[in-house]
Amino acid sequence: MRSELDRLWSAYYLARSATQVADAEDALRVNDLDEVERVLVTVGASLNLAYDHSAEQDKGPISEFRVQISNIREELRIRPEGMDDRLRRLRQSMLNLVDENE
Repeated sequence: MRSELDRLWSAYYLARSATQVADAEDALRVNDLDEVERVLVTVGASLNLAYDHSAEQDKGPISEFRVQISNIREELRIRPEGMDDRLRRLRQSMLNLVDENE
């Protein structure tokens, strides 16, 4: 029962992360880089919670999502071109992982 509950929490936090990434995409569209950065911090926090509750086989992909978010934050003000595509692909990867675990 505990593992099932952890799986549900992990899926919840991953889905929440994907929604937050969509919020970052929206802020990027209007060129609000401060908001994008703020939202990416919350994505990182949600991914940390997803990782804490995830099954062993999902820890690797979630860790990769965290690295990608960190890289995007670092490059946001330096190289913003193509950032919308990166965010969209990351969001889709998160949703794919949620779907795989249903």
